[in-house]
Amino acid sequence: MPAPALPRRRALALGGTAAVGLALAACGPNAQRSGSGSGGSDGGGDAALRMTWWGGDKRAALTQEVIDQYVGAHDGVTIEAEPSDFSSYWDKLATQTAAGSAPDIIQMEEAYLAEYAQRGALLDLSTAGLDTSGFTEGLAEAGTVGEAGKVGVRGGSNAPIMLVNASLFERAGVELPDDTTWTWDDQLAIAEALGAATEDGTFGTGQFVVNPVVFRAWLRQHGKALWTDGALGFDTADATAFFEHAERMLSSGAGPDASQTQEDYAAGIEQSLFATGRQGMTVAWSNQTVAFTSVLDDELVLMRLPAAPGDPGNHQMWLKPGMFWSVAATSAHPEAAVAFINHFLNAPEAAEILGVERGLPPNTEIRELVKGRLEGIELETLEFVDEITPEVGADPEIAPQGGSQFESLLNRVGESFMFGEIDAAAAGQQMVDELGAAIG
Repeated sequence: MPAPALPRRRALALGGTAAVGLALAACGPNAQRSGSGSGGSDGGGDAALRMTWWGGDKRAALTQEVIDQYVGAHDGVTIEAEPSDFSSYWDKLATQTAAGSAPDIIQMEEAYLAEYAQRGALLDLSTAGLDTSGFTEGLAEAGTVGEAGKVGVRGGSNAPIMLVNASLFERAGVELPDDTTWTWDDQLAIAEALGAATEDGTFGTGQFVVNPVVFRAWLRQHGKALWTDGALGFDTADATAFFEHAERMLSSGAGPDASQTQEDYAAGIEQSLFATGRQGMTVAWSNQTVAFTSVLDDELVLMRLPAAPGDPGNHQMWLKPGMFWSVAATSAHPEAAVAFINHFLNAPEAAEILGVERGLPPNTEIRELVKGRLEGIELETLEFVDEITPEVGADPEIAPQGGSQFESLLNRVGESFMFGEIDAAAAGQQMVDELGAAIG
């Protein structure tokens, strides 16, 4: 989602507003192609394409380099880049889609895939020459939504991680945890020790009550899920237990208070407590290590998420498609758009530029090529994901239509909870009631 990438809360998680659904309501399965290109054949002739994605400056620079590389080798093809920060991305995309002017190539989040697909806004990529023949077994299946077909292709794989500032631990004289055995209770105790051994304004951990990655992990570790067969996969008791643990963290002083947390999550990565060396642990996606190391000189270590209290070793990790690539159903040049996506995912020259910034490449040969060229934190990231891959469980079920409300709902309920406006039981009930209504 769910650090927490670019406003961190939305970068970590999913993001989204009701405006997405309202704007998309104007779309339909019979949407006409809008002529976003300039004419010519789709496969190899002239094509003026537009491409949109969310992310920070590093992602924008790398993506633009691949665009320039591709355009330079394909006469008659132009690709106009439309990057955006995550906080405004979905409102803008929904408005464009409703107007029939969506960019041809769209970076898509799992939470919105079904909503766009079921309103006919996304192309079935299998009809336009998508090439997943080199993908590692099991990685090509993601991105299919019912009768809409193959509306998204995995752009990379990421694991949820606890990112740890090892240098801060060393300066504080606190021993690094054993991530193969620790639980959320252990993580809280370690955060308390770290906070006590550092100066005022430095914290052991962030608050996780508004973090969708932690919420999902908590459910998995307790035998539940966010979604099951298109419905809620958890009940009020499950959600209440999550907020009860969050209450222990809030009252411990191990992390920033409610106001500081709100400010921290509103900041970009560069200004966050963790990135400025004032927080020892944060939950992130594995690909976000690249962004953090670009602004923080301290040594960072990737660790497994803690397990459920009383159940050490049961981390219930998973590999999430870092994002999907989709093509607008209104594209005038669908084959040209898919040809660029094929290049982005399968071409060695593109991989040499992109590395693991969007996650581990799904193409097996590309992944090995990238691994051989990596060093430092990027290599450590790939090796960490390789290490935990035998431990991961099944992919989470794709969000049903309306499921994109999850992140914004957790944000709103979590903030009310942090500021003492509601207790754990009320927060848990509100999550179930409002999320159930959103997908109902």
